[in-house]
Amino acid sequence: MEEVGVYTSQAVSIEEPERPGDSIALLIVDEHPVVRAGVRTLLENEGGVHVAEADTVAEAVDIVRATSPNVLLMDVSEATANTVDDMRRLQREAPDMALVVMAGKDDDDEVYRAVVGGAAGHVANTAQPAELVDTIRRAASGKVPISDTLAQRPQVGRRVLEAFARMSSRSATRPDPKLSERDLDILSCAANGMTNQQIGREIGMSEHTVKAAISRMLNRLGLRHRTEAVVLAIRQGWIQSPAGPTGAIDNRPFVEP
Repeated sequence: MEEVGVYTSQAVSIEEPERPGDSIALLIVDEHPVVRAGVRTLLENEGGVHVAEADTVAEAVDIVRATSPNVLLMDVSEATANTVDDMRRLQREAPDMALVVMAGKDDDDEVYRAVVGGAAGHVANTAQPAELVDTIRRAASGKVPISDTLAQRPQVGRRVLEAFARMSSRSATRPDPKLSERDLDILSCAANGMTNQQIGREIGMSEHTVKAAISRMLNRLGLRHRTEAVVLAIRQGWIQSPAGPTGAIDNRPFVEP
C-alpha cells in the first residue's frame, strides 16, 4: 500500500497532494532511483514535505501538470546541452513553482547554469543534508536562496548580466511598450536586489500582485525572466542602472524566478 503523501511517477492516477498548514509538495527529478530514494527519505524525515518522483523530464512535466508542486528539485549534475531548456520548460508548466537544482560541483559554471535556467536555489551534491533542506524550505516560502550565492560570487552575477544583456539586445530597437509608472517602479526595485515580497512592502502591494505584474510585463516584452526585463529597461533608459560609477554592476543580486 502506497504511503499517504507520497506520489510516484509510476502511479496510474495522480492526485493533488494534501498540503496541511505550511507543508511542501515537492517533486524530485533524477534518473537515479537510489538518489531519489535517499533524498525522499531525508525530506520525509523532516516532516511537512510530500514527495513525488520522476526519472525523466517528460514524466516530470506530467506530474507538474497534475499536481502543481511548490518546489521542483532537479539533479543537473550530469548536465547536457538541453539542461537549461529543460529547466525552463518545467517552470513554464507551473510559473509559481520554485526550482532548486542539485549540481555535481560548487563552482561558478554550475551556479551560472542554475541562474540562467531560472533556479531559485542551488545546492552542490557535496553539501550537507541540512543545507538542502534549508534551501528547499526557503524556496518554498518564496525566498531566492541563490541570491545569497550570487552576492558571494559577483563575477557570476556580472556574467549573468552580460548573458541577459546579449539576449535582450535583440529587443533594443523595440518601441516603448508603454509600461506604467508602477511597472517601472517594480523593475527599479528588482534591479536593486529586492525580492517580490520586499518590492511589495516598498511600493504598497501584495507579493502576489507584484508577481502578477512581473508576469504581465514579461508577456508584454516577450521575455522569460525578470532579470531580462531589468536589463532591457536599463538599456532602453526606462530605469536607472544599479551600476556603480565605474559602470560595473555591484554585488547586489536581482535574479528571482
